[in-house]
Amino acid sequence: MGPEEIVEAGCRMGVIQRQRKVDLPSLVEATIASVIPMPGVQTTILVNYLGLVDESLVPSSFYDRFTWPFAELMHSLALRAIEGVREATPEDRRRSDFGVLLKEFSDVQVVDSTSVLLKKLARHWAPSTSKVRPAGVKWHAIFSLKDGVPVADRLTEQRRHDSVGLPDGALAAGTLTLFDLGYLDIARFIDAIERGADFLTRLKSNHNPVILRVHTGKGDRIQARGMRIEDALTQNVLLDDAGALDLDVALEANGKRAVARVVAELSATDGAFHWYLTSVHRDILSIDDVVEAYRLRWYVELCFKQLKSGTGLDTIRASRPGAVAALVYAKIIALCLARLLELSVEEKHGPHATTQLALVLTLTRCAPLLLTYSHLSRGTTLAQLEHRMMNIATIAARARNQRRERARRKREEALGRAL
Repeated sequence: MGPEEIVEAGCRMGVIQRQRKVDLPSLVEATIASVIPMPGVQTTILVNYLGLVDESLVPSSFYDRFTWPFAELMHSLALRAIEGVREATPEDRRRSDFGVLLKEFSDVQVVDSTSVLLKKLARHWAPSTSKVRPAGVKWHAIFSLKDGVPVADRLTEQRRHDSVGLPDGALAAGTLTLFDLGYLDIARFIDAIERGADFLTRLKSNHNPVILRVHTGKGDRIQARGMRIEDALTQNVLLDDAGALDLDVALEANGKRAVARVVAELSATDGAFHWYLTSVHRDILSIDDVVEAYRLRWYVELCFKQLKSGTGLDTIRASRPGAVAALVYAKIIALCLARLLELSVEEKHGPHATTQLALVLTLTRCAPLLLTYSHLSRGTTLAQLEHRMMNIATIAARARNQRRERARRKREEALGRAL
């Protein structure tokens, strides 16, 4: 999206108001370029912005520009960036990594969430259950394993249950989605089966479905039909077959019913059975394949690490909803830029020439180079740049002195009360 399109979108969404002058393209650019894995993101944005424009302003008035309309604009830009990555990704990319999965499904997706701690000033709209960390948000995301980008997301307060925060667009027809236990919802899974979407998740210990048929397992298979799994196991009607079970089970919720599959395998690591619930047919995934496929869910943890350690997702300390959302979407755009850089590297040097985290960190450390290119493209002279640097120094000094004055007054007031 070019500068003119950003301005047009900003006017349409209410970002630009008549009483407030703002160079919106520069604000967007400064926000995206603030990919630093340390606190003080908004201060970095302020410095970036003042470097791009010849403007003198009060920091508080600048931070007021991070409104919900601006967050919505950043969200729309993030969606454009994600679509750009998906369009640039070759159709057969990563098939060697995921084998049969990307042959059988249009995409393999992972749903998970990560928490972002905020300033305590945000506790009135993003409350936490912790007194030590009273404010925080959860970012729920659906990551595509094919493209390595979040294809849908949702922000909720930290104490909101994961299942409620599931982003719209989950369980699309033709896809396989990997869930952790926090998103398990039987009614949701039944609806997914009806519309041709597949899922794979761990089976909750308190979920005890009825057995319809035993495909892998010993004991009295006929008697096991119609029994709940736990009853069949405790009564020795159903026994594992060399440490494995594969069952057809009934899912029932809200008066609806569907057939799914429960798989169990004895873990060589901890000596316990690991149970899985899935709608993927055994002709596509064997018992071992189900276990291996579920391990792909940890890919999302690598993506979260790239966003946190690379772009600074967990260093957001804003206290207003609009500011938090805008900064989160700026991080997503930065991740998309790193993915495009990865595609370029793969085209020149082949797959796995470097790691994804290394490319995210490279983008982070090269953000000043991108801003330098922006200055050159705008024809900024050295004299203009020096003037803007002095302007930044003046504003920073003024803000520092104001903070010191406020701290002095508080000390004097505290001393007066003590006397």
